[in-house]
Amino acid sequence: MDINAKIKIATIFQDGKIIPKWFVWESRKYEIKKVNYVWNDHQGREEIIRFSVSDGANSYELAYNSFMMTWRLQKIL
Repeated sequence: MDINAKIKIATIFQDGKIIPKWFVWESRKYEIKKVNYVWNDHQGREEIIRFSVSDGANSYELAYNSFMMTWRLQKIL
């Protein structure tokens, strides 16, 4: 299901990697238990780092726009 909503997120930066830990969407906090896959994408000159993550029950696609420094919940998979 496509969502494309701004989210609040907590991350750890470790060894040059971004590791998302939890995010808040519609006033609910989702704990990220597993990062399944990470890939880079571009929208014009903006680099988008995409994450497939799981909270143990559902999978989500998160996107970090490194130019705008914003996070979005793109999809619930």
